[in-house]
Amino acid sequence: MNKRQRSKLESILGSLSKKDKDRVYEDARTQRSSAQKRRRSKSRETEDGERIGGKRRADPLIDWVLRIVEKDFSHAKRVKGSDGDDGDDGLGEGLVVELTRRRATVLADGENDVAKAFHCRLSAELAARQQSGIAVGDRVVFTKLDATDDGEDIFEIVSVLERKSKLARPDAHDPRAERVVAANVDVVVVVVSVVSPPLHPRLIDRYLVAIEAGGCEAIIAVNKVDLLEPDQFDDEMAKLDPYREAGIPIAVCAAVPGGGIAGDGEATNEGLRVDELRKLLAGKTCAFVGHSGVGKSSLANAMDPKLGIETGRVRERDMRGRHTTTSSSMHFIEPGIRVIDTPGVRFFGLADVSPEELRWMFPEFVGYTHDCKFNDCSHDHEPGCAVRDAVEGGKIARVRYETYLRLLEELRTGGKPKDVTQRIRPLQDTEG
Repeated sequence: MNKRQRSKLESILGSLSKKDKDRVYEDARTQRSSAQKRRRSKSRETEDGERIGGKRRADPLIDWVLRIVEKDFSHAKRVKGSDGDDGDDGLGEGLVVELTRRRATVLADGENDVAKAFHCRLSAELAARQQSGIAVGDRVVFTKLDATDDGEDIFEIVSVLERKSKLARPDAHDPRAERVVAANVDVVVVVVSVVSPPLHPRLIDRYLVAIEAGGCEAIIAVNKVDLLEPDQFDDEMAKLDPYREAGIPIAVCAAVPGGGIAGDGEATNEGLRVDELRKLLAGKTCAFVGHSGVGKSSLANAMDPKLGIETGRVRERDMRGRHTTTSSSMHFIEPGIRVIDTPGVRFFGLADVSPEELRWMFPEFVGYTHDCKFNDCSHDHEPGCAVRDAVEGGKIARVRYETYLRLLEELRTGGKPKDVTQRIRPLQDTEG
């Protein structure tokens, strides 16, 4: 079999239940043992029983396993390839554009029209670990089963291909488990608002650590600036100076729910200001993340009014956003932008980051780290710390360093979810 066929058979193997997998391996051991006995009986031997002819040829068990998988799990129909020809292995590959419980919406490779996406059920093994095992943005292998539902074809995802990046956080109910928010994104856009709800940078820091850990780039989108009084603008933007100094791009936007859309559905200039963000995202796959009510869906609508994503307003009594977006989904916007709109959060813990790794998650520290006296300097208490010296000299923003120390302590203590996550309270929490 060729490399592509082998890879896809391995994907099917990984999707099998434990019972089926155990049976396949047991059959493979039996078949390989029988074949080896037959070969030995036919080989020429010396008087003392040693084989003649050099080393015994390799006979890995996995080759036998994959032959059985190909034989016993070939129930899938052939899937149309992007060129219109039938595939030769019963499998296809595609992109997850929406995800619900035990179901995913997949756009097959070669298709650019999201209207042609189709529903796939998840394999039992994948459904059991859905929060970490699959996310919008994942590339998957799917198959069409020899069954229908009311005359409709049934597709099933058998495996998830390797990710190049991800954004993840701990599960709210089990901090040892990971919840993947989005996969294979180039850029994560941290959306914040300056009014309704007001700007509080504390959640930004947690997102930036998770973004760095997941191998993505970061952009901060400041939304609803059209709601600011003119004399408030400079003071609000100054809160983001530490991030600008750290080299993180900041796009100033205006997209309030319903703003900029005329009665006929056409975009107007009023309430819309997204050109700066559009230029930063051209040709990229990105995820919009942020606190509930900051206007993530409104930004996507402003970039393409035809999307029509449902939006809502914040509650007036506490200025918190409503969870209008309840599941992640991908939208396609010109020029070549793929946007994953995610539900808003009020909690965001740090997933899969150790105290030792945290120091590399603050990009403004990296230029000074190699000048520290100790190679393993934690930038906390050690003498000769170049990062602390840079903070004292005004080269690193003190607020970012204090954030680092706070997160470092949380990771060291390893507390319960309520101890290691940050809840944003717009009216009560005035620390910025």
